[in-house]
Amino acid sequence: MVMLSLVGCEPVRTPTGTSETVVPTPSPPPATVTPKPTATADMTPSLPGTVNLWLDWDPVELETLHKVIAAFQENFPQVTFAIAYYPPDELRPAFEAAVIEGNKPSLLFGPASWGPELWESGTLLDLTSWADAELQATIDPIAWRQVVYNGALVGLPVERQGMVLYRNRSIASNAVATLDELVEAAQLLKDDQIVGAGLDYGFMYSASQLAACDGDLFNERGDLDLDNQIGFCWLRLLRTLRDTGWVSFNSEDDLVLFETNRSAWLIESTLEASRLARVIGFDNLVIDPWPLYSETNKRLAGFVWTENVYLVAGTSPVDLEVSWAFARFLLTPEGQLILSDPEGAYHLPSFSSIALSDGLQAQMTASLSSGVTLPLHPDLSLYIEPLEGAVRAVTLQGSSPEFAWEMALKKIEQELPDSGGEE
Repeated sequence: MVMLSLVGCEPVRTPTGTSETVVPTPSPPPATVTPKPTATADMTPSLPGTVNLWLDWDPVELETLHKVIAAFQENFPQVTFAIAYYPPDELRPAFEAAVIEGNKPSLLFGPASWGPELWESGTLLDLTSWADAELQATIDPIAWRQVVYNGALVGLPVERQGMVLYRNRSIASNAVATLDELVEAAQLLKDDQIVGAGLDYGFMYSASQLAACDGDLFNERGDLDLDNQIGFCWLRLLRTLRDTGWVSFNSEDDLVLFETNRSAWLIESTLEASRLARVIGFDNLVIDPWPLYSETNKRLAGFVWTENVYLVAGTSPVDLEVSWAFARFLLTPEGQLILSDPEGAYHLPSFSSIALSDGLQAQMTASLSSGVTLPLHPDLSLYIEPLEGAVRAVTLQGSSPEFAWEMALKKIEQELPDSGGEE
């Protein structure tokens, strides 16, 4: 861990190596419920306070964060920042330890998947009454659903991430409109060197395609909400998609094929966009709209998730006021544009509409806006293996969609009682 203290308008210093600077000790948790800040989206903190922020961003992202802080302090020079940087695999354990020790930050940056457990543990504040209608209206609806859990607004979505359909236009010059066209184009490209489309069929890549069958994994109560016809449709879709070329599961085979110019299409995370552009060439990489599935006339889609900022329960009222002001600043056009700078953090904004100068970013955000929310379900892991088993049976073993789906449902029913599930 490396710590940095920023006071007023002093120049931001980037930590090097493992050096540390003293961070102001957070105020002890109040004995009563923390009051809501009285200011609104354009709030001006009434008193000096400290934004105690913990995160695991990389060096380039941290430089961008410093720019955001500098912009914020132009208006609020009295606010102090105390920032702790952790390696990605250490942030969550360090935060949970700090909760026990009573030395928590006021703000935590983390993925949406952390929200449900942290909320259930009582360490996050419900922001429902703080976020006005104007704020919600500016956020992409899919991103907004990544901060809502059990009726509570557990955080704010700072950045969108998700799965998109990449194409190497030096191999395939044109996008396709339908899944059948994708299969046809991929098969025409196949030879000793090119597989057409090297795709991964693991849960994160394949389960979102339920959207093309008008399905969703869970209902509002968190119960599995897929009837047999939707399941059959989904597995038929994946059986068709299999004919585009290479089939793999939760490996990097698909990435290797794409980066070595041996496949024209790839389903992969937006986090890999910069890397892919450098490898195959910025002029060659494009994000295609998801093709239509002719059986339902609905589009395929990718999962979408967010990086959130969480306000931590037990923060002193003064520090909470300035921490909310900074969190809210991250969700302003100025804050979002700084974070999305192609020369900086290259984050994809959570705003539903914002002018982006980078063409690849614009393509990614357009794709994510038509995506599917990654489920925030506490027992999601129990469903992954059975559903992946069904996909394997259909794409690799030649099983019928009907048989594979029935076996998946039986395995899910066997798993849930052992975990205290809902069925």
